[in-house]
Amino acid sequence: MKNSIVLTRVDTSEPIPATGFGLNLDADSWDWQWSAQVPGRYLPVVTPADPRAPLDVLAVVNGTAFRLCIEQRGRERRFGSDQIRVSGRGRAARLDAPYSPVRNHVASSALTIQQLLGHVLSDNGVGIGWAVEFGGTDWLVPADTWSLQGTYIAGVLDIAQAAGAIVQPHRTEQTLRVLPRYPAAPWAWSELAPDFELPAAAVQVEGVEWQQKADYDRVFVAGTTAAGVLGQVTRAGTAGSNVAPMVTHSLITHADAARQRALPVLADTGPQALVTLSLQVLPETGLILPNQLVRYVDAGQERLGLVRSMSLDWRRPRLRQSITLETHLED
Repeated sequence: MKNSIVLTRVDTSEPIPATGFGLNLDADSWDWQWSAQVPGRYLPVVTPADPRAPLDVLAVVNGTAFRLCIEQRGRERRFGSDQIRVSGRGRAARLDAPYSPVRNHVASSALTIQQLLGHVLSDNGVGIGWAVEFGGTDWLVPADTWSLQGTYIAGVLDIAQAAGAIVQPHRTEQTLRVLPRYPAAPWAWSELAPDFELPAAAVQVEGVEWQQKADYDRVFVAGTTAAGVLGQVTRAGTAGSNVAPMVTHSLITHADAARQRALPVLADTGPQALVTLSLQVLPETGLILPNQLVRYVDAGQERLGLVRSMSLDWRRPRLRQSITLETHLED
């Protein structure tokens, strides 16, 4: 297949011919990280009008668009070569320092978690133009239970942590997705339909890192205010004798909160392998993102893994994506 990367400055629609491009995202990162190499003569095109603000560019990878920000620029000149290296994050960078103010996030009235996320992304009750898609089970947080000082994204991340969730950016829109860190416990993955099934001929195993994690089968999750609850969560079918360190957060005010926060603790246990796969950016898959479930074939055996990170590397004409899967060896 013919691969293509097209970069365009958003405000002027000027093309930016890149000689190299990289993009990555992992489960613990709330925004894209990217970089590109550009001929030196395009320095004016990659320079923002306001030096205090990032410059928006649109990157189209084999037809899939990403809205990104140029935050850093550097120039390298050698005999016969003049290159500009640009790098930055996605649109959500504006929710973080140095662009976002440090705010006192306070919930003075009772709000659901979904409403609280919207409240964080507002200024005096007026939304700042960002939406949140909450993929977990919602619950009510009583008034005056939660407060935090920090940027817009700091507030979102703190709420997501209480829900046992990760934060993932939309490719182009001003939208954040708050997703359960585990769509299901690893011992139940076989009951789910994989997001992708990768044929052996399309995949190369680049590396395997084996890990042995504690076999926790019980955890206590507790709120830290008068409105908090104490949850004792045990993996079904076990004795619950191997207890994980207690988890606390002011937003644990409902049994649903305790259950959701407990799942990542009980799921990230036992013998595991982090498997890195390399493949093309196929029309059938596009870019495979963190938290998607993948079935692949390794040495003739089918395996299931949850994507924990992805990276894209383009050096004309070669374009490859690498994904790292969390796999569990006993479940």
